[in-house]
Amino acid sequence: MTWVLFDFGGVICYPQPEEDLARLARAAGCTVAEFGDAYWPYRLDYDRAVLDAAGYWQRVAGNLGRSFDGAQIAELARLDIASWMHLQEGTVALIEDMAAAGHRLALLSNAPADVAEAVSGLPVAAHFEHLIFSCFLKSAKPDPECFNGALAVMGAEPAEVVLVDDRADNIAGAARLGMAVVLFTDPGAARAGLLRHGVGSQPTAQ
Repeated sequence: MTWVLFDFGGVICYPQPEEDLARLARAAGCTVAEFGDAYWPYRLDYDRAVLDAAGYWQRVAGNLGRSFDGAQIAELARLDIASWMHLQEGTVALIEDMAAAGHRLALLSNAPADVAEAVSGLPVAAHFEHLIFSCFLKSAKPDPECFNGALAVMGAEPAEVVLVDDRADNIAGAARLGMAVVLFTDPGAARAGLLRHGVGSQPTAQ
């Protein structure tokens, strides 16, 4: 049976909204542009659990030429988690329909432990047989090690998996391993892409 392996960020949830980035920047004491430049360089180390939350946010602070105290780190972590919790209703409906049709579902996301915990508590998470995060695998997409770790958790071969992901580099990495792939642009296109791979469902009546 074919597995459908969903990404989280940019697929199940929207990309971080501008208003959330503005809140994060205010909490960090900088502009949104400065925050973005400081936020991403060490993010994969955070996603791989090379850094814990305190270590990551101090790296962000260092990129901004400052330091954060414990209260600032706690607030930044809270705002960061919240920024990834804006779910795309169309994708949630797609997941519900896929689950109702009997397809085996798993999630593979680059995420640090605190975000992974929040995602695991969402109602949509109950539809997945496996919730797989980079922080537990200690590797992140598009590294082959990350995909192979996910396949091991699922007990699946690459040819048995369709990956739905919004990043072209992740799609390319999965395809090189032999997975079928759907580059996510919006929920309707993802549903059509899955159908082309023979993974179909009837949309839930509204």
